[in-house]
Amino acid sequence: MVCCLPIASMAQQADLSIRDALELMPDSLVPYLTVNNRLDMIDCMDAKMKAAVDNALTGETEMIYLSDDSLAIKMSEASLLTMKVVKQDTTSVIVLHRTYYTKGNQHETVTQTFDSYWLPLSKPVVESTLLRRDDEIRNLPHF
Repeated sequence: MVCCLPIASMAQQADLSIRDALELMPDSLVPYLTVNNRLDMIDCMDAKMKAAVDNALTGETEMIYLSDDSLAIKMSEASLLTMKVVKQDTTSVIVLHRTYYTKGNQHETVTQTFDSYWLPLSKPVVESTLLRRDDEIRNLPHF
C-alpha cells in the first residue's frame, strides 16, 4: 500500500523539530516511557523546571538537555538516550544514540538513523568497550 500525504504534511516533516521527533518516536524505542512522559519532560524543560518523570519500571527518567535540534535523556542510572535532528536538503534525519553503562566504566552505544517518519535508514551500529574487556579476559593466562 502506498501512502499519500498532503504537500503541507510533507513540508512539516522536512522541518521536523526535536520536540516533534520525540513526540512521534515509536514507543518500541523507549517502551517504559509513554508519549505523555515525553511531552511532560519537554514542558518542564520549557518552564525551566526539573524534567523528571516516573517511568514504567518504577524508576526516574530525566531530560537533562534540550535545544532546537538535540536532546539528552537520562533514562536510568545505567542508560542515556541522545537524539539529534539533522536537516538534509528537503528532509530531516533523526540520529539516535542509546548508551548503556556498567559499574566498571564500561559502556555500549547503539547508534541508528531514521527518517522523519521514524523509518530506519540504517542498521544499528554498536560501539562497545565491553567487547574490548572480554578480549582482555580471554587473553589472560589460565592456571
